[in-house]
Parts: sequence; structure tokens; C-alpha cells
Amino acid sequence: MKLSNWLKRFALLIPAALMLTQIADWTLGQRMDDSLSVQLGARLFGDNRFSSPNGDLQSSCSSCHMFNEDPQGRRAYTDFLARSWVSWRSKDPRRDGVRNAPTILDSSQLPQLHFDGEFQSMEELVRGTISGRTLGWLPGEEEQALEHAWRVILDDKGEEKTAPYRDQFRRAYAVDLNRIKRDEVINLVARAISDFVKTLKTEKNSPYDRFIRTNEFSDRPAQGETAMAFAERMLARLASMESKGEIKFAKDFNADALKGMKIFFSVRGEASVGNCAVCHTPPLFTDFSFHNTGITQSEYDRLHGEGSFAALRVTAAARPSVQFREIPYRDKPGYIDLGHWNFVKMNSPLRRAGESDDGFLERMIGTFKTPTLRNLAFSYPYMHNGAFFSLEDALNETARLSALARAGRVRAADEELAKIKISESDIPLLVAFLNTLNE
Repeated sequence: MKLSNWLKRFALLIPAALMLTQIADWTLGQRMDDSLSVQLGARLFGDNRFSSPNGDLQSSCSSCHMFNEDPQGRRAYTDFLARSWVSWRSKDPRRDGVRNAPTILDSSQLPQLHFDGEFQSMEELVRGTISGRTLGWLPGEEEQALEHAWRVILDDKGEEKTAPYRDQFRRAYAVDLNRIKRDEVINLVARAISDFVKTLKTEKNSPYDRFIRTNEFSDRPAQGETAMAFAERMLARLASMESKGEIKFAKDFNADALKGMKIFFSVRGEASVGNCAVCHTPPLFTDFSFHNTGITQSEYDRLHGEGSFAALRVTAAARPSVQFREIPYRDKPGYIDLGHWNFVKMNSPLRRAGESDDGFLERMIGTFKTPTLRNLAFSYPYMHNGAFFSLEDALNETARLSALARAGRVRAADEELAKIKISESDIPLLVAFLNTLNE
């Protein structure tokens, strides 16, 4: 890579290094009724000292989950990289992490975390991050990582405007860190960061939200109502109001956005069927589930030739698998990211009645968690591999893969993928609608 490119990408991480000082200022200015644990969690979120000293990057949670620290613009707690950077280690000489960093807005409402559903709680995710590859630690170094984090907390002297961690933990949790064990300290670190992340929520004040409220539409499925039934109910209400001239447009929600909304909620037909709301269900525009939309196959076949992914032999002898939770490389055939396949439980509600173990796991190949569609203007690039830097490109690829799915050429394709039938002329309208989800 040219030096200029290295410097350009490294510059993205500089603001994260400044995050600790910025959060200290933010903490000092909080209202008295703000939770002390949230203030503590905000500081821990931006502390890069938990990184492995054996790597070449000092990172924190805020390195990949930026808000407004970067000069390139505001972010929805994501970075700008296709795959977030990790610290280079001689035993694992890489720069790119396995996946794109998703937004963590509203993440406290997700039942499973990470694109592959590895973690069942925010606290579990924090512990995994502190002791994982994201902060430069290698497999087998988990104990060393937790010991290091413990010493960072105990040895902290505070800063000009911030009390030492000992004092902050005592005020937030009424605990003396000298009187509790290491793992209890780490659990409190995870709890504090989780308390902070749980405050990061969308405000539901986008042009779409204003349009919904102005026209008194339902903002989510009724209890017991399927996403498909909800989508059809929305379309029926739209058609009825349009026929009577009762539609009221909101600021930044225009006629093109309305056309795109109809495509988004359309679930049947032969044309202009986005079938989007079935998986990207309001109000968070996710169904919290996992689907194979063909992105993994697309990336693998691009490197190894069409049909390579379909021919890939996948065995479940050792899940999660290093080989099947990896970036695909041209010189490493067989290395691929199979997503939720690595962690899905055999008693998962995704399993169908009478389905064999092998049949179920085959169907889980390449499945990833449905991402929210809110604030896409501040979370590009898109997909779990960050392959697309524009909504137009992401939608064009979705249209291509849906056509392949109808032809039976996407391995283990989600059944909803084949139902998407959008044309080139539909894409600008869908983009117009998706842009109304930005706050």
C-alpha cells in the first residue's frame, strides 16, 4: 500500500486517540441527575489503554464507533473503513478486522450482538472486546488481557478534570476496587460501558418519523402481527389516503420518498417489490434475525470464480471455526466468513420442525444479522464486509443477487431474497425513501 494511503487511513484513528480527553470534558459538563455509571462508562468507552502493548495500534471502543470526533463528518457510532483496523501482531500479521463496524445506536434493544450473534448481552460483548482481537489480543491471551485491563483500572491516576477510576467506581457502584477480585472489577467495567451504550438511541425524529406521525400511521406491527401483514396494512392505508387526497407530506419527505416507501413495503407482485419491510421492520428497521442475502457468496466467487462458494465443503466439526470466520483471500481458498453459522444454537427458533442438524446448519451458512436502516448517511460503507460505499451500489447488488436466488444459484439463500424484484428505475426512489430515515 502506498505511504499516502497508509497515512490517510491512519488519520482516521487519530481522533479516537483524543476521545479520552474529549469525554473528560463531556463528563464534567453533565447535569447532576445523569447516572454516574454512564459517565464512567463513557470514559471507559474512550480509553485506549486496554489495548495489547504488543501491537502497533492503541485502540478503544470509540476507535471503531465514532460519533463526531472525525474531521470527515458525523458518524452513527461507526468508522469509515470497510473493515475496521486491528493491531498488527507478528503471530497474526493483519491490519483489517473481519467485518465492518455496525452502528451501536439502539444496540441495547438487540437480543444478540455482533453481525454473527456471537454475544448474548452487552456485558458479554464488552468482556470479549477487552480480551479480543479488536484490541490487539491473540487467541490464548484472554487471561493476560483481563489482567492488563485490571491493572489499568487500579493504577489509573485520573486526569486534570477527571477523578481516578477508583473514585469513579466507588461513586458509581459503592465499591472499593481493592476489596474485590479481578473478575469482579472486569464485570463492573463491562457493566459501566454497557450502561453508557444503552443511552445511545435514535430519537425517532427523522423525516420518515414525522411523516408517519403527521398521517397517523402505525409505527410498528401490532402485537402478534407479522411483518408481512404490517407491510400490506401500511400499503392499503397509503392507497386509501392517496385516493382521497389526504396524504400530508412532512419536511424532507417528498413525492419520490413516498414512491420509494411503497416499493419498500411492497411484498407481492412481479415488479417494484422491495420486500424490505419483512426483514427491515419498523421502528428499528430490523427483525433482529439472521439472513443469507448472498453477500458472502458474492465476495467469495469474485475471488475464486463463479460457483466456488457453492462447491465449498463446510463441516461443522468445530464451530466456531477459524477458517469459516475469516476474510476471504485469493491465496487462501476455503477461508470465508459464514456469519451466524459459527454460533447458532441447535435449538434456535430459526430451526424448522423436523429439520436435521446438517440441514439446519446448511441453511445457516452465510447468515448475518439484519442491520438497522436508520442513519445510513452516517454509517457507510454497507454490508457486513463494507463492500459498498453507496446505497445505489448496495441496492444494485441486492437486485442482482435476488435474480440469482430466483434462478436457484445462491447457496442457502434466504427465501425472502428471491421475492425482491426491483429494477434500475426503482433504486433512486428507494434511496430517496432510505434517506428519510436519517436524523
